[in-house]
Amino acid sequence: MDNELQYDPAAIRMAYFSLLLSGRPHDNLELAVTQEMLKMNRLTAERSLPAMVGRSARITATINSIKIEESSKRYLIKFQADNGEREEQIRSERIDANHKDAVKKIWERNLVGHRVVIFKCKDRVGSKEAPNGYRIAPYCIDLGKAE
Repeated sequence: MDNELQYDPAAIRMAYFSLLLSGRPHDNLELAVTQEMLKMNRLTAERSLPAMVGRSARITATINSIKIEESSKRYLIKFQADNGEREEQIRSERIDANHKDAVKKIWERNLVGHRVVIFKCKDRVGSKEAPNGYRIAPYCIDLGKAE
């Protein structure tokens, strides 16, 4: 059958242990493990935040400015890479898309003038303007105020 997918019994075990470690009460073990497994599947999907961060290049830089770009519904981040000669810019994910709460939490911090590690990846969702996708920053680690 074409639609038949292989499953990994280890994923079921991992979901079960995750459920046990969470300490959440449950009435129906099979249903609770199934729900936990579905959560884990979402986390490992190609467009999940952990997967995007995992395949990102890392840039150590100082943030010059962050502003919301209404036309694209993204944050526009201008920065100076530690090994760069000129200011660069990158956009966040959309603030009205899947990871909107995380995007806001990451980029609404006061990062201007801070040294950071910017995670940069190619967003594979293309358009006529960018058929190969867009360069985006799905995550950022604050290293503190630049000296």
